[in-house]
Amino acid sequence: MDQFRRYLHNISPIDQDAWLDFKKLLQPKELGKHEFLIQEGSPVHHGYLLLEGVIRVFFNKDGNEYNKTFFVPGMFPTPLTALLSRSPCALSFQALTPCRLLRFSYPQFRMLFARHRCLETLMLSILEQEWIKKESHDIRMVTNDATTNYLIFRKTYPDLEKLIPQYHIASYLGITPIQLSRIRNQLASKSG
Repeated sequence: MDQFRRYLHNISPIDQDAWLDFKKLLQPKELGKHEFLIQEGSPVHHGYLLLEGVIRVFFNKDGNEYNKTFFVPGMFPTPLTALLSRSPCALSFQALTPCRLLRFSYPQFRMLFARHRCLETLMLSILEQEWIKKESHDIRMVTNDATTNYLIFRKTYPDLEKLIPQYHIASYLGITPIQLSRIRNQLASKSG
């Protein structure tokens, strides 16, 4: 818990009283490999912090799954649009490895804002960071070639390709597994 508090405090300072009230909301949650944290169409009432493991976010179109992003430890695998708009989730969040998380009731967290302004500031800081990441990612994915996006993926998620199937990475990049294999082979031959 102290590590989590330091992590949040680095995003935006939290005073002791606010932390004690927020800490009461935190509940541990575990997922087995391939279990869903949230499925498309589900209501969303909780925020999450990933402590261990890997979670993929995907949407389903015409029976095909398209990976949108991955969450690794220290990230918040929370469907913000569904949470903030109180609408069913348009995406699915699935564990690719066993996962440990902390979850908290978002409505109860919001109620703390009136008493602890620093928690509201924390939430705003998290939303700003997530928006910047999302916008940068969306622009990169449509303006870069697949090789560049693969190199960015490797830098953003070091060692992730050792933990998850390659077809998930290919889906995230918007290419086929065969194309990903070619890119990896070309990069290996250039560095060798």
